[in-house]
Amino acid sequence: MESITQRLDKPKNQYAQAVLLLIECGNTGVTMVDAMKDFFHKFQTRLGEVEKLHPKLQVRRLNMTTKNRFGNTCTYKNYKSVAPKPYLIHLYALLNREGLK
Repeated sequence: MESITQRLDKPKNQYAQAVLLLIECGNTGVTMVDAMKDFFHKFQTRLGEVEKLHPKLQVRRLNMTTKNRFGNTCTYKNYKSVAPKPYLIHLYALLNREGLK
């Protein structure tokens, strides 16, 4: 069975790519490690710009804490969408077609 992300078109801009990451990482949320796997270091900026123009997209930002290999404490953010998945798919298609307007 193919997943929903396999049926979606490839992202044509960074705004669509940010929403696609939210769709792909659904329940676990997106971290910068996930975004950097796609060499997408502007994830936080693009997501913020999309949220400003599409207020129905609500993203939970949760501070996570872990210890690195040297025993030092590291803090990072986990981004998870509160919006329903059908809305995210519709928003992705809109951003992929028209960009951020």
